[in-house]
Amino acid sequence: MCAYRQDPDKFTVTAGRDGSRSFGGHDDRYSGPRYGGGNKYKKKYGKGRGYGGYSRGRGMAGHPNPRSRFEDEDGDVNMDSGGSKPRFTPYSRGGGSSSSSRGRFNRARDRDGNTLQRLGLPISNESRWTKVTVPHGKKCEKDFLLKTINGQLSVPFEPIYFHHEGKNAVFYVKDPDVGSAIKKLSNRMTMPNGYKMVLHVAYSKPPIIPMDEAAIKKLQERMSDRYDPTTRSLNLSSMYSDEVLRAAGMFLALNRSNVMSNVIKVIKENIPELTSLNLNNNRLLSLTHVADMVSAAPGITSLDLGKNQLRSIEELDKISGWKLDHIQLDGNDLCDRFKDRNQYISAVRKRFPKVINLDGHVLPAPITFELETSTVLPRTKESYFVNEDIQNIVVKFLREFYSIYDADNRQPLLDAYHEQALFSMTASYNPANDYKQASLNDYIPESRNLLKCRDQERRDKLLRQGKLSVVSQLCLMAKTTHDPNSFIVDVSHASNTHLIFALSGVFKESESKSDKPPIRAFNRVFYTVPAGSGMVITNDLLTISNATTEQMQNAFKSAGPTPSSSPVTGVPPELPSTSSGGLDHQTLIQKFSLQSGMNLDWSGKCLEENNWDYEKSAAVFTQLNSEGRIPAMAFVK
Repeated sequence: MCAYRQDPDKFTVTAGRDGSRSFGGHDDRYSGPRYGGGNKYKKKYGKGRGYGGYSRGRGMAGHPNPRSRFEDEDGDVNMDSGGSKPRFTPYSRGGGSSSSSRGRFNRARDRDGNTLQRLGLPISNESRWTKVTVPHGKKCEKDFLLKTINGQLSVPFEPIYFHHEGKNAVFYVKDPDVGSAIKKLSNRMTMPNGYKMVLHVAYSKPPIIPMDEAAIKKLQERMSDRYDPTTRSLNLSSMYSDEVLRAAGMFLALNRSNVMSNVIKVIKENIPELTSLNLNNNRLLSLTHVADMVSAAPGITSLDLGKNQLRSIEELDKISGWKLDHIQLDGNDLCDRFKDRNQYISAVRKRFPKVINLDGHVLPAPITFELETSTVLPRTKESYFVNEDIQNIVVKFLREFYSIYDADNRQPLLDAYHEQALFSMTASYNPANDYKQASLNDYIPESRNLLKCRDQERRDKLLRQGKLSVVSQLCLMAKTTHDPNSFIVDVSHASNTHLIFALSGVFKESESKSDKPPIRAFNRVFYTVPAGSGMVITNDLLTISNATTEQMQNAFKSAGPTPSSSPVTGVPPELPSTSSGGLDHQTLIQKFSLQSGMNLDWSGKCLEENNWDYEKSAAVFTQLNSEGRIPAMAFVK
């Protein structure tokens, strides 16, 4: 045995005949595992570079660690503490590969459960997914793979999002117990080529399923089935477990951004008049993507968000644009974060002041300094002309223009346009219609919709310039028959140099192959200048859409007269003064409190709700006080 020694108190290395080395004068050969020392050091430094009790064979250098041994008065200290334990080797390959793989799979599930628990999220089998990969599965038919696997299971499973990744076949399973059962089938079934079917099963997040046209169409069909036109309500509760969609192999969860974005698109294009929406039990963690629906369906007043996973009341800020009077939040964690019911109601009404029904409970009417106003828009008036002379000029022009436009030959319209006239046409579907609309494919190619036509070169091409180009385009468009009884004219500008007016109404295509040609709605804006005894068009903007139900019912009932003016009655009321004398808010509150008799808090509330308009606040206070609608507490100082 060769020894290398310097000082007894210093580090020493001793080599034995069998090639082992000992450090610090102590023999490292012991009855424990070959690589001792502790899990954390082996994980950090890798195989063969652990600290403590390190021993290797002849010809391989060791790496001593001064902290691997401690000396007492006797010199040696046994680090086994009564016996050695097998090391944790997470990446080692044991004798039973399938059992070790299942162990890793189960540990991944447990680890994910711990993560969910730390985040405060519910832990359930329904929230865990498994991803099944079949190597070289692309060579087999989908039906063969799924039937073969299902044939070995006691309970059939539903594969979600079956697709191919390279040469592999991949699908997802919602139930982790089914995933474990599928894992056990690996190498127990035979592929058509004679090889054993290998199944790799791993824990996974829910799949992000790309939505193709077929999926979007299926989603639209289900939304149509769940929509009630009589109440204008849409029930999208528990969409992730919709039986019809699952039967089609589709998992469309609303907590996925791509699904929610398509839902919003369907609503915006088909049912923007929606007033009631049910999103109950959709596992929503956030309302970020729901916020985009506020502009798509601004008229929603009833919303069900119950049984989701919303944790903060601030999530409601994202949808505060809705004027909700009914809201359901029960079943979300945010409901348990308030000390009492009054605090909860106050937090909700801070976002939605008009809520009168919360979680199915009727609330007392809120006290606000806001006069009740009707939200029903007045009926639109008939045509408007500046005076009788303008009316005669416009009516004569329109009669002559459309008598030629609806004829077989539109070439004579050359006389109606200026030499440098401009013309553009836009076609779009009517967002107010909740029925299946007639196609606009004959108009879309020439549509110059600036929101959709982003290419500047195409924009320039679709803008017809010069009367020859304009009339040539008009001749190429479908032959039409307009209903003069539907015409409404609004003159927006009349002077010695310009006359600008808009015309709206309905028409039908006279050469349509259909027995009942669709009724189209149109709006046309004419910019004209004087020419001789009449006028010519310098700019012609045409918009075409589908008629509303009311327009279709009234179209072509009789050969009505050309548009006539309606008398304008009444004088608009004088607007109240908004002057506050340049006073700051605090001074205004004190002044208002002194004159009204209310305390400072209620005085400030009245001024704030009327945008600090002192005179308006005083008028509102006077009216509400005369009606006895201001509570006594407002006058307690």
